[in-house]
Amino acid sequence: MLFLVLEYARPFYLAVLRLQMVIIVVMFLMWIAAKDRPWSGILTAHVLFFVLNLQAIVFSENNYAAYVTTRIMFGHLAIALGLSWVLANLSAFRKVAFAWLLVMGYLAVYGIAHNGQGPGAMVGDENDLALGCATAFPFAFYGFERLSGRRRWLCGLIVALLVTAIVVSFSRGGFVGLVAVGVYCWFASKHKIRGVVALVLVTILVVATASDEGRTGESYYDRLMSMFKTDEGTAEQRQFLWAVARNMWWVHPVLGVGGGNYTFLVGKYQPLDYEKPEFLERDWSGTVTHSFFFQILAEQGSVGAVLVLYIVWAHIQTIRRLRRRASSATGLPPDVQRDAHLYGGALGGAMIGLCAAGAFLSVAYYPYLWYFSAMVVALDTAVTREVARVESATTT
Repeated sequence: MLFLVLEYARPFYLAVLRLQMVIIVVMFLMWIAAKDRPWSGILTAHVLFFVLNLQAIVFSENNYAAYVTTRIMFGHLAIALGLSWVLANLSAFRKVAFAWLLVMGYLAVYGIAHNGQGPGAMVGDENDLALGCATAFPFAFYGFERLSGRRRWLCGLIVALLVTAIVVSFSRGGFVGLVAVGVYCWFASKHKIRGVVALVLVTILVVATASDEGRTGESYYDRLMSMFKTDEGTAEQRQFLWAVARNMWWVHPVLGVGGGNYTFLVGKYQPLDYEKPEFLERDWSGTVTHSFFFQILAEQGSVGAVLVLYIVWAHIQTIRRLRRRASSATGLPPDVQRDAHLYGGALGGAMIGLCAAGAFLSVAYYPYLWYFSAMVVALDTAVTREVARVESATTT
């Protein structure tokens, strides 16, 4: 919980001390020493992806960029392994998940007060903040649906704050993520009518909070509609940069160009069949892919793409399995069934939001994919243990 506060809220006087690295090292050592560590194919894919980045330090063109990316991925791996172990207990899972939601609620307030920008690092600019809010939305949505008392209404308040922050950010990717998560939450919701009412209220909130003019001098509606103008502006630039990523993959189809190397190699691989002068006469080195998927394809190659796709697929499949197990188990306590559906739905929605918004953002080395999938391993383990305990007691 302390790590989440330091990493997301980033209180200035504590963030500069870099205590996160201490927690990463301690968590990794504790996980190694533990005897009851859960494991799954998801965690195997995590380790393989780290190894893939590790080898790029030697073989990539920019070794230092590959080293920095590998160091980042070690931090994500250490915390992910820790989450899969520490949260394999429903009591701990509830506390940490709710703490993260409160942190994201604070970030939403911070973003609203700072013109859509966050406190820094992975929640620094408008797109980053909107992505974080979109992945937190399903936790608040299902909390409002499944919890009771003060926590339910607090989740409802956080839903409103997250949506408002996404609108204030003027992030198109964040809005795409919000829509995808909203659709998922409704389909996976137990109470369809209540879900419709909630989503209608969210839509009204979006319309009510959209300002007439943002930082770019355009309305929120015009900002969103610009996504469909694929032959001009940033949409055309994104297509150009995605073409660069495809060129990199074509030359390095197996292992990619190495983590963090895309931005240094754009000029070398940029296509020459774009007619506009801005694409023919400019060296685009220093730019980013603006896409989670193309970033993985270019920098990690087919191996990295397969590992990421497997993690996403296994994440969704594990959620479906654990929710079915919780529903079919006889004698399972109501709070365990509730948690299986609440957090299973929330983690499924978070992954959908990441994939939808990440299609337009360079977030391959952000922690969301790794943390959420590790939490699914923990939740599956915790529910399985509860089911086994009930079945054992019944048999006895």
